[in-house]
Amino acid sequence: MSPKFGSLILLFALVIGTLVPGAASAGTVTAPSKLTFPLQPRSLPHQLNANVQNRLPKVSAQAVRIIGDKIDQSGLTEIQAVSAFHIRKVFKSRLGRDAFRSALRIAWRESRLLPNIVNDKNKNKTMDWGLFQLNDGGTLQYAGKEPGEKILQPRRNAKAARFIVENAGWGSWGGML
Repeated sequence: MSPKFGSLILLFALVIGTLVPGAASAGTVTAPSKLTFPLQPRSLPHQLNANVQNRLPKVSAQAVRIIGDKIDQSGLTEIQAVSAFHIRKVFKSRLGRDAFRSALRIAWRESRLLPNIVNDKNKNKTMDWGLFQLNDGGTLQYAGKEPGEKILQPRRNAKAARFIVENAGWGSWGGML
């Protein structure tokens, strides 16, 4: 899919969500969701190689510094630290430190860095998937992905979010944080 065509699809999805009576934006919810799925591969420390496991405390401490003003717990859980690692790996290498910091803040706001969270309470009956709460009403498809358990893999979800940022900017999440 060409970037221009993909941008048109995303624009169409955003316009439909704002202009159609009764349609809701991806962020519009009626109540917090309790829908969770089993953790996917590479979501837990023991599923990662030893080198990555050894880096998790440093990544976790860095993540706590970045989201410290928003964090509502004493530190990150192991699952959250693994999610922060994947976000760092996916965003920092291609888009830089500021993009990583913004992506981490967005993922914290959207999912609390829990990769298996699915919001099934959108008024328009769409669902939001994973770390970045990618909406299955068009956002996931724009990124070339489909709803389902595979998009709940932390790295896969972060790569889909990075694709959206690279091709359409941060607007899907209300801008860069």
